[in-house]
Amino acid sequence: MSRILLNTRIWLLMLLFGIVSSVYAQDDDFTTWTKFKVNHKIGSRFSVSGDVELRTKDDMNKWDRWGLAVGGDYRAYPFLKLGVAYETHLRDLGDSGWKFRHRYHLSATASFRCQWLKVSLRERFQQTFDSGDAETRLRSRLKLSYAPTKGIVSPYFSVELYQSLDDAPFWRAARMRYRPGVELNLTKRWSLDAFYCYQYEPSKGKHIAGIEVGYSF
Repeated sequence: MSRILLNTRIWLLMLLFGIVSSVYAQDDDFTTWTKFKVNHKIGSRFSVSGDVELRTKDDMNKWDRWGLAVGGDYRAYPFLKLGVAYETHLRDLGDSGWKFRHRYHLSATASFRCQWLKVSLRERFQQTFDSGDAETRLRSRLKLSYAPTKGIVSPYFSVELYQSLDDAPFWRAARMRYRPGVELNLTKRWSLDAFYCYQYEPSKGKHIAGIEVGYSF
């Protein structure tokens, strides 16, 4: 228990440091992401899910987008999970008003555990359709988490790389995300994920404070 509390304090300090540092990063944007997710397990291998998300922008002075997603997962092996999902986003484009865009993605996540350490690698192919244009990207995410067999607190850190599959060079990162956070199993059905994320793009960086609430049945 003492080790869990110590690790939790360390990750919370990292979250606080990231949020405070954003105040001094005048060239970057500070935003918030809030999500509510519902997951339903069908048997031992299948599960379906849906979520609604709200994001802000311009130092939380404006709404950025509303998002709605539905999807499903299939656990092909104990270490491998396959997924498919559809998303729609209603975005504030300023003078152009609020516009919809649509996205689908296919993913494969491999994971393994070594005592208290859980390591996962997710590869996601996604295609986004916006006003007749299509954007195709490959998203690679490595996640390390403290996942004891007993306990409700699981700190983690993830790094995600976005690579363009369109005309841009494949090995040039279109976006990077660095995300420390803490996952909490509040009850048997309810969970909470509190995180800080720094998103790097060549044009502008973004500091994100996020909360995700999950319900499983």
